[in-house]
Amino acid sequence: MIKVLPLVILGLMAADVAHAGNDNTQEAFALLKKIANATRQFNYSGTFVYQHGGKSETSRIVHYVNNAGGEFEKLEALDGPPREVIRNNDQLTCYLPNLKTVIIEQRDTRQLPVLVPERMSGIVENYTVKLAGNDRVAGYDCNVVMLEPKDNMRYGRSFCAETGSGLPLRTRTINEKRETIESFAFTQLTIGGNFNSDKVKSKYAAISKNWRVDRSALTVSEQKADAGWVVGHQPAGFRKTTEINRSIAGRHGAVSHIVLSDGITAVSVFIEAKPKDRVVAQALAHQGAVNIYTRPHAGHVVTVLGEAPAVTIMQIANSLELRVNSASAR
Repeated sequence: MIKVLPLVILGLMAADVAHAGNDNTQEAFALLKKIANATRQFNYSGTFVYQHGGKSETSRIVHYVNNAGGEFEKLEALDGPPREVIRNNDQLTCYLPNLKTVIIEQRDTRQLPVLVPERMSGIVENYTVKLAGNDRVAGYDCNVVMLEPKDNMRYGRSFCAETGSGLPLRTRTINEKRETIESFAFTQLTIGGNFNSDKVKSKYAAISKNWRVDRSALTVSEQKADAGWVVGHQPAGFRKTTEINRSIAGRHGAVSHIVLSDGITAVSVFIEAKPKDRVVAQALAHQGAVNIYTRPHAGHVVTVLGEAPAVTIMQIANSLELRVNSASAR
């Protein structure tokens, strides 16, 4: 599966704002919830810029929601190699004209420029949440909410939400030096409007009939499972939220996938058996705010990635252990 467009994606987890302290914090939580709802409830179209690692990418998005709750979307890269993604609810069709290739995937997560927490428990434990004034983005007034980390194991976040709809107009990921290491911002935006099917159709649909069609992602099967791996020295505030085994066509053995989250930041752990003819060395890389760490361990290849500082990613990877009595160890 390729990363067609560089999307700013944040995590998840459970709902409880009862421990939010003062009025500012409670209002900030209310704004976060408004942002989460707005990204899937409103029709909108516009152009946004994604900046990361000294690079800048511009894309156009059209997003519609019908009365039955279905979502339709078109994402188009405006610089670099032409790329276009059409989404119909959980089905993605990606057109890569330079490669004359169509990639079809099935996803059950929203493919929007920004996802924010829909459920809030654990956030107060790890972040200071507060309103930080007003601003103006793409011609719209917006309210700023900040999430400041309480330690060095996670990044800070900033969202500027349009005052009426709550649609996030700008997001920033901020490191321990208070530097913006990743950002997303609309430069032009229209909120509202009626559904227009022509605007979410691919301009490549007609000419792509003879292109190569890649449906390999559809052959991936998933099932919940305890693969026997544990994180012995888990970073404070992070908890396991998901553990599944993935079977991928053409790949030897299943891939274990564990997700850890602190309520905002999600870190993915992938574990697969190391092929005998493959040499794997410890390696740390990053793409914007995403750090990626790979290491060999106990006859397996461990890859940990997420929008978290390198110290967090490496701590998780280096403290991952296989229980002796687990099926994977036998």
